[in-house]
Amino acid sequence: MSNIYVIIPSSGEGSRFGSSGPKQLHILNDEPILIKTHNIFNIPEITAIFISVNQTIKKNITDLKLRFNSKSEILETGGNSRSETVLKTLIHVSSFAKPDDWIIVHDAVRPFLDQDTLKKFIKTIEATEFGGIMGFPVVETVKLVDNNLRVSETIDRTKVWLAQTPQMFPFHLLKKALQEFKGIPTDECQAIEALGYKPTIFMGDAKNIKITYQKDLSI
Repeated sequence: MSNIYVIIPSSGEGSRFGSSGPKQLHILNDEPILIKTHNIFNIPEITAIFISVNQTIKKNITDLKLRFNSKSEILETGGNSRSETVLKTLIHVSSFAKPDDWIIVHDAVRPFLDQDTLKKFIKTIEATEFGGIMGFPVVETVKLVDNNLRVSETIDRTKVWLAQTPQMFPFHLLKKALQEFKGIPTDECQAIEALGYKPTIFMGDAKNIKITYQKDLSI
């Protein structure tokens, strides 16, 4: 039986958030965002949760005496980008992860994912060969613009989805994709696509937002 491991890249400083500290440690309803996020994955389907940090974040976590659940492990595998962080974490787990194990990557600042939706996502993606991502279809008209911010084309919005996390792929495939990708992928799915595969997209939830700016907290 395949294991399912979760990676939560948590090394970002959150410069766009506009606070004095990392946004994943910002208090939301009396609890750090990172704690809320990782608790989503405390379900039977998940084998372990790896919270990937750098030295600075690890020190902040220690100073704040944050408590994580028994499935969680804090790893100092943070890199200069999300993809580097994920790859360094995959290399770390290579000593025990099997090729057909699954890896879920989820944003540290996406704390509103519903566990029932997560379970349905896992069940759906486990039945695929190449993995998949959670996403949400665009509901507004989409315009393609040029470098001068002039509209050059209207895109068929029925074919446009906003990518979310979690993103879930076979361990061996994701590791290969990130190792071979030229440049820095915007997400894990792009790296998988570069190998020629077409991941499945699963209908997510509009509430599954990524906290980027201070104004997002009011939502």
